[in-house]
Amino acid sequence: MGTTKHQGGSSGSQPGAERPLWSFPADGNSDWGDPSEIPVWAHSQAASTAPPPEEAPGPPEAKPAFGERAGYAGRSSSRTAKRGTGGASSWGNGGRSAQAGSRRTSQRAPRTRDKTLREPAEPIELTDEQYATKGRAILLRQLTASAKSRAQLKTKMLEKEVPEHIAEELLDRFEEIQLVDDEAFAESWVRSRARSRGLARAAIKRELREKGIEGDIAENALEQIDEESEEETARDLVERKLRAPSMGVDREKSVRRLVGMLARKGYSPSVAFRIVNAAWEERFGAVQD
Repeated sequence: MGTTKHQGGSSGSQPGAERPLWSFPADGNSDWGDPSEIPVWAHSQAASTAPPPEEAPGPPEAKPAFGERAGYAGRSSSRTAKRGTGGASSWGNGGRSAQAGSRRTSQRAPRTRDKTLREPAEPIELTDEQYATKGRAILLRQLTASAKSRAQLKTKMLEKEVPEHIAEELLDRFEEIQLVDDEAFAESWVRSRARSRGLARAAIKRELREKGIEGDIAENALEQIDEESEEETARDLVERKLRAPSMGVDREKSVRRLVGMLARKGYSPSVAFRIVNAAWEERFGAVQD
């Protein structure tokens, strides 16, 4: 520890006595005033053997309050200064924003990928047995969903690239075991469409043609619907629509709408007008007079 010899003075020390440097006032004024005011510890043995100033303990560091981060104000710590550009330690200009800005402005090298052209794979050629297995699975899946005609099933197999001769052989086999039957399918279709949709013979015949059923099979199935039952179905449709009171306000408009409805279901214009006029007069005739 550094010491100094006091040459006498107001401190009250004997001439030539050594005093530690830290015992002097911090402002360099060695005038302590009255000797009686000198503390007792200054004359102790521990005071003369105090450690040098560079090894002397400093004042205790102030502990941050609960929830407060040390060095928060201004972000002036060395860690924050490293983030900024040029050592800036301000809150707004340094830190992450400057680092992100430099990252965005940096130019990246374009990525290059070696694209090799792949040759198209050659189509896999199946054997007749494999095509037969594939076609059989298609038929079973289609018939499980709903009944279908022979023409519909053949179209499905051809769409899946099953050869035509194999498709025909499979359909013949399915007909032998009565899983494919166009006559039964046509009769069921005629009954269902006439009962659920109220379609006339002409409309049902058009639908059968779209499903590949024509000729005698279609005509035999359509025999289930005669003229009397067809008109009765049309009359039921018209009377159901006439239940609305608004249908009796304007006769021409109501008749036109009902005739158009019957025409879309396959009824001829003459039959449609006759049935609609008779049904309207039967329901609203007294009101019209």
